[in-house]
Amino acid sequence: MAESVKVAVRVRPFNQREKDRGSKCCIKMQNKTTSIQNLDQTGSEPKLFTFDFSYWSHDSFEMDDKGVSQPIPGSSYASQRIVFDDLGQGVLNNAYEGFNTSLFAYGQTGAGKSYSMVGYGPNKGIVPITCDELFKTVEGNTNADLKYCVSFSMLEIYNEQVRDLLQKQNPKGGLPVRQNPSIGAFYVQGLTKQVVGSYREIEAKMDEGTSNRTVASTAMNATSSRAHTVVTIQFDQIKKKKVPTATLR
Repeated sequence: MAESVKVAVRVRPFNQREKDRGSKCCIKMQNKTTSIQNLDQTGSEPKLFTFDFSYWSHDSFEMDDKGVSQPIPGSSYASQRIVFDDLGQGVLNNAYEGFNTSLFAYGQTGAGKSYSMVGYGPNKGIVPITCDELFKTVEGNTNADLKYCVSFSMLEIYNEQVRDLLQKQNPKGGLPVRQNPSIGAFYVQGLTKQVVGSYREIEAKMDEGTSNRTVASTAMNATSSRAHTVVTIQFDQIKKKKVPTATLR
């Protein structure tokens, strides 16, 4: 594989609830190192943790004329594009080489997982930027012997049931998960898989799936997703094999 497992952490801005409570940030980031300071113990040593990437997205940003959050000159603010360049581009490069790749976002409710992965408004996350870059490659292909096929599916796991987010109605008990005995792979039986021909089509499908997610208000997040969401983009590269010819005399 082109690269091994990478782990990144990101700190988001305070939400309104935290601002109203006068919260103070106990996180600092320096290059790959994240430090956590116990603000209740004056003079205590911070706890240090090192990751492949430590993204400071708490402050030091401004909105451009398109509403996209950009770093203030000289700051260490990590924008959506910076996160994609570090993480999403590697996933995309591995896909071009024919490897299955996965990207997981983990954290408690309100941590900013949906923002980093999907984004909001003009601040697109890793998944839509990846789709955009993927179709730039597809549309720029000039090799007559190479064809691309891209398909999209989106599901959520809620209360131990699998729901197809591209369908308004799902069977009682959810969709069954099966295993293909010949290759050992697991798959969701009956899951919608739609062939898409452009980034706009994927964007529309993502919006459709997002609108069908299970969402409820919690004490920490007014629009918390109450399920695990899985977006799968199947990228097939079809190469025409040239058969050698011979002349008989």
